[in-house]
This record gives sequence, C-alpha cells and structure tokens, in this order.
Amino acid sequence: MDFKFEERPYAGKNFRPRPEILLDELSRLLIIATPWGPRAGARKVIDRMVEYLSLAREDREATSPFERLSCLSGLANNLRIATLLANEALYREDNRAEYRSGVELFAAVLDEQELVWLQAGSPHILLSRSGRTLMPIGSQIDLSFDLGNESILPPLPSQLLGLDISLNLNLNSFRARPDDQLVLLSHSYVPQSLFALESPNINLESLSQALAKNDPHLAFWLGILKVKRGAGESELEDNQPPEIESGTHTRGAS
Repeated sequence: MDFKFEERPYAGKNFRPRPEILLDELSRLLIIATPWGPRAGARKVIDRMVEYLSLAREDREATSPFERLSCLSGLANNLRIATLLANEALYREDNRAEYRSGVELFAAVLDEQELVWLQAGSPHILLSRSGRTLMPIGSQIDLSFDLGNESILPPLPSQLLGLDISLNLNLNSFRARPDDQLVLLSHSYVPQSLFALESPNINLESLSQALAKNDPHLAFWLGILKVKRGAGESELEDNQPPEIESGTHTRGAS
C-alpha cells in the first residue's frame, strides 16, 4: 500500500505555526514537525530522524544509545529511536543553556499493512474508515484550552521535543486498509461537529468548512494522510490475515 498526503492551514485571529513536512512516498514515511521558536528546530528534528531511519533500513543491526523494546515491532522501535535521537540533538544543541526551540511532532511509517505512528503534542489524530464516523486515536491537551474560561486563548502546547533529555511519546500502530485516512488537526480542541461527518464525505473541504463554522476566529492546521492500494495489489490481499511477529504490540511508550 502507498501513502498520499494533503494539507491546509487556516489563519485566524490567534497565531498557530505552520509545520515543516517531509513526505517520502518511496519509503512511505511522513514527518510533521511544528516549530515553536526558530523553524530551524523543526528541520533539525526531521533531518536527525531521516538520518537514523535511513541507516536502520540499510543495517538492521544499527546501534543507538537507546534500547530496543521487546514490546514493539522493529518498525516501531526504529521510529521511536529516531525520535529520541532527534529530541536529544535539539535539547543538547539548542536548549541546554536556555529554552530557544521546541517542536511538536507527528510521524508515521507504513510497511506492508502495519502503520506505525507516534506523536508528541499536536496534532490530534482521527481515523477515517469506510462507512464510519471519525474515530479519535490520538489527542493532546492544549494548555490554552485547559486555562481558558468562556473564550479560547492563543494556543499553548503541552508536549514539545527539545525541552528535556527524556521524552513522553504516544506510540501506536494498526493494520491499515486501502482508503483509510488519518485526519491530523492542530487545533485547541476537536469540535463535536466533525463527528457528524462520515466517510466518504471526509475531506479537506468538508473538514475545513466544519472547523471554520464552529469558530471562524481560531487558527488551525489540517492534514489528511491517505492509504491507497499499491500498484499490483489486489483486493484479495487486503483480506489476508497479518503475519504474527514477536514484539508487535505498540501501546504508549516513552
């Protein structure tokens, strides 16, 4: 199966940074790094992650200062280690003396039918699957929403790469199906109106309209990651049971 990705920013009265995005369709890798501070911080995170993931693809015995967890698949371990290395680089090179740069992160990689994703901070992650309404599978509290009363304050991230040598990651995986979509939303909260939408009417246009109608003053960023059947793949292959590999459980990990 293959990846396709599209995105759209929406400018409101409050500032929300636009992310740096890397989409590698050949390796089926997507990294979305949202900078809070210099944009160079987000590019550094992407570069460090790509560097390790490229090495791990070429050498399965590639070493790192971080242990491999037996509860994770090889793919999930690689993505986790790449993120921890990027966090360490940002902390040591940019923030050791004083905080200058922080980065919210979403990353996903697809190998056959295993889609592994992780996040630190925004965006919210919702799964769109044929015939169903949106299913939340990853969410982060925006501290502005936590502190606000009736009005929504400017966005304030609760999780950032680079602020500490350790990192609290949300890491998970699922068996992807053709036409699955991951809706990625950087917004203070997920409006209830989005859950009234049902596939196949879930797209950038319908989601943007619902968000803007809910509150035209709030800035947001919206992305959709689509899983498509690859060339030469048949519908029969989609129904084959997945191979069982030791260490494929990918619940939250730090």
